[in-house]
Amino acid sequence: MPSRKYARLTVPIVQSLWLSAGFAAYSALTLLKPYPPFSYVPEIPLALDAVTSFALALLIAFRVNRAYERWWEGRTLWGKLVNVSRNLAIKIRELPRVPSADKARMRDLIVAFCRGLKDHLRDDPELRRLPGFGRDFERPGHLPSYIVRHIYEKFAKWDDEQHVRAEQLWILDSEARWLMEICGACERIKNTLMPISWRWITWKAIVLYLLILPWGLVENFGWWTIPLTMLATYFSVTAEVVARHVEEPFGADEDQLDLKGLCEVIDRSVSEVLREPGSGRATLD
Repeated sequence: MPSRKYARLTVPIVQSLWLSAGFAAYSALTLLKPYPPFSYVPEIPLALDAVTSFALALLIAFRVNRAYERWWEGRTLWGKLVNVSRNLAIKIRELPRVPSADKARMRDLIVAFCRGLKDHLRDDPELRRLPGFGRDFERPGHLPSYIVRHIYEKFAKWDDEQHVRAEQLWILDSEARWLMEICGACERIKNTLMPISWRWITWKAIVLYLLILPWGLVENFGWWTIPLTMLATYFSVTAEVVARHVEEPFGADEDQLDLKGLCEVIDRSVSEVLREPGSGRATLD
């Protein structure tokens, strides 16, 4: 049985196939060009076909490149989140005066932030699903900042109880502040798609190109115009569909970022650091 992760991408690609079949059927009309009323269609010079092909290639290339840049920036941000989580866990572990129970709680908070950010970006936030919040019935409007608030409440508690010194708090803050920086950057990617005018002009250019293409091919290729038009339609339309799909990198589909897998990596790394007993001299002491 096909994975659900393919569903959102598979359906548009199947639709692209149907659209390709439609333009292939349209291209069959060019075979009737010797007969009225199709004989009144003017000749399409190869130069015009070359110009429209070049313009379409530029539009699609820009569209795909921008979509990939968004995907890659999202991957870079989550890679930084993995490193920030590990670094924060390591520095908390090496605080000798902090109780073990507080370190275990910080482990839950770090993992909860990463999982909460994933759910937040996928518009499915649920506090009670996160580690350490199973009995919390609050419904925060912004889940990641709610969790970060709890992290800083722990820092303040350690400061009040003199478990940490001022310079140690500064070191911890230098890592923890990146949590909301990463969250904000991810929200920027999620909420700022390509301008709709650019998407419309790309689609219009594709349709115009495909309407002109078979009339320029038929003189030289005859019946081969039909499969050639179908191939050109499929690749042009699919490139736009894939770009539209990839420019939203935080979804749950196969071609989007594996946020669940990255959260599991963070969970394992932070758990390994904060659940094992410390050894050697504390680096922050």
